[in-house]
Amino acid sequence: MPTLSYPAALLQGKCPCCRKGDIFTYHLRDKLFQFNKMNEKCPHCEVRLEPEPGFYQGAMYVGYGITMVMIILISVILYLAGHPSEWVYIGTVIAVMTLVIPLNYRYSRILYLHFFGGIRFDSRYTQ
Repeated sequence: MPTLSYPAALLQGKCPCCRKGDIFTYHLRDKLFQFNKMNEKCPHCEVRLEPEPGFYQGAMYVGYGITMVMIILISVILYLAGHPSEWVYIGTVIAVMTLVIPLNYRYSRILYLHFFGGIRFDSRYTQ
């Protein structure tokens, strides 16, 4: 299997070091209610996926940013669709954000690990 590109590794939730091992234990399609289970180490290259204790507390800020972008997008779409009442805005935002909790959780951690984890791609794992 060829090594994934950097954007593909981000989208698929792969290890930043080898780009082959999964960061999360289960895929969302397999066990939706265990979306938060992470591997302690990469199953392929054995790099620690939690560089230090409490590392992922910073991922809250990434999740907040993702949430704000989604709220703005939903608001703009609803406004362009006919400017409904504020209760439609509130209900739609709550419904959509509730449905994307697993994605928001995962991608905030994936992005935080890739950008701030200090783990760089190692070409030794391309074979």
